[in-house]
Amino acid sequence: MVRHNNEDSCLVIPPWSSLAIRKGACLLAVADGMGGQNAGEVASGLAVRAIAEWFENNSFEDFAPQLIEEMFATVNAAVWSHAQENPDTKGMGTTMTMMVIKGARAIVGHIGDSRLYRLRGGKLEQLTNDHSLVGEQVRMGKLTPEAARVHPTRHILSRVMGTRQFVVPDIFETELKSSDVLLLCSDGLSGMVEDFQIEELLRNTVPSRAAKKLIEAANQAGGKDNSTVVVAQIEELPVAFPGLFSFARLAKLLLSYGNAGSV
Repeated sequence: MVRHNNEDSCLVIPPWSSLAIRKGACLLAVADGMGGQNAGEVASGLAVRAIAEWFENNSFEDFAPQLIEEMFATVNAAVWSHAQENPDTKGMGTTMTMMVIKGARAIVGHIGDSRLYRLRGGKLEQLTNDHSLVGEQVRMGKLTPEAARVHPTRHILSRVMGTRQFVVPDIFETELKSSDVLLLCSDGLSGMVEDFQIEELLRNTVPSRAAKKLIEAANQAGGKDNSTVVVAQIEELPVAFPGLFSFARLAKLLLSYGNAGSV
């Protein structure tokens, strides 16, 4: 509601897409760019395009955290190299929160202050840590989460993609259960809407409408930043990949038209 340009980007490769069917894996990602002269928009866009290319060019037979580490190194190099070759974008960077799901397993890669939440049994849990100065202070017990929400340095990041030649992301495997609802978002949502409100909205809204409702809530709260939201629900495990010409795939394509879908 305030900014004139959108520095967020997202990428969703759902299990009913032809690429996911070929790879036997699906992917969710959100990136929030930073940098002057619209360079943040460039950084987040570069990052999601590099992830899409990485996904298409890799095999997921050996599905391990090392695979995601290699992806972050590749994506970081793409953003870093572009900034070095284009002085007007020097210093740009982006957050990156992403998840790859294969079968009954999910591996998360994360850097920055975008977030991954999981709603399970009606309870919301933040699965990622914010890589920000106030986030570090909260984890050390020097600052309360309530104080962190309004702290004047809350937007200063301690780790981000693309501002340095090498990057240290958080990479971990997380358990999946049927009926889990996964939420990936930029801080345009988490900075405007409190966790208890996000929990209530996810609990009372079907996934196919939840993303739009969450963004509306962020804008109604002031919309001081761009909001990007990806919502997915785990319907069954292992995650099934329908045939290319199946009725099941056609039904999913029709159902997923919009900003959110079911995995």
